[in-house]
Amino acid sequence: MLAQGLMSYRVLLIGGAAVPFLYFGSQIAAVLLNPGYDIAGQQPSDLGCCQANMPIVANLGFIATGIAALMSGLGLFAGLRHLQANIVLAALAGLGLSLFGVAMTMSGVFPLPNPLHYGFGLTLAGILTPLFGGLAFKDGGAARWIVLFGFVVSIVLVVLSLGIGGFASDANIGIFVRAISIVAFPTIAYLCWSVMQRTSPGN
Repeated sequence: MLAQGLMSYRVLLIGGAAVPFLYFGSQIAAVLLNPGYDIAGQQPSDLGCCQANMPIVANLGFIATGIAALMSGLGLFAGLRHLQANIVLAALAGLGLSLFGVAMTMSGVFPLPNPLHYGFGLTLAGILTPLFGGLAFKDGGAARWIVLFGFVVSIVLVVLSLGIGGFASDANIGIFVRAISIVAFPTIAYLCWSVMQRTSPGN
């Protein structure tokens, strides 16, 4: 029974590990379908709306990423608890990942200009997931510090994207948004993969 439960949430963690592959794979495909797309000045959401060619590609990517993250939130909580993590920190990490999944799914289901596209700002929960996950992953060794470092870099990029320091502008906001995802999404994936590895039958 215990072995079955362990296997089930390890399967869920695969979804978290797949987040950057699903997201960036669909984004790259959408960009290739839109040769006139300005990757520096336009945001990822623009590939799923307005005058974009085949917006369904980007939107399906948002939905697939969201579903994977939503399901893996439970796996992350269960995995961290199996590793004797603090229940509050484990719950916040799992909840953050699931809420991020909700926001990403809404991005695909409700393309711009629908106000629901932004998922009530729950994307931020995904950025916080490595913080709570890293703190909960007390015996994670180097993996724990890599995850926490990824969180710090993500926060710095978010702050810069808000215009603080004068680095971000309308001409390059797309670069900043992508930089955040390039750091945050693989950090989430690495956290899920590391927890999955630590809970493998051989450990």
